[in-house]
Amino acid sequence: MREILAAIAFFFTLWAMYKLLFGNKDELIECIKFWFTPDIVSMFRGNYWEDHWAEFKLFIWLGSATAVAYGVYHL
Repeated sequence: MREILAAIAFFFTLWAMYKLLFGNKDELIECIKFWFTPDIVSMFRGNYWEDHWAEFKLFIWLGSATAVAYGVYHL
C-alpha cells in the first residue's frame, strides 16, 4: 500500500511542479536539450547561464517529486 501511495504522490508532484516550472512541453523539451548539451558547448554558443538554469529546473522538478515520494513511503 505504501508503494502505491508513494507512486501517486510522485506523479502528482511531477504534474504540479511541471505546471509551476515549465508551463508547456516546449520549455520542458528545451530544458532536456540543455541537459544533454555539454556545458562547454553552451558556453561557446553564449547559452551558459540558460543551460545552468534549465538544468537546475530539471533537478528541482525531479528532486522534489523524489523527495515527496520518499517521504510518503517512509511515513
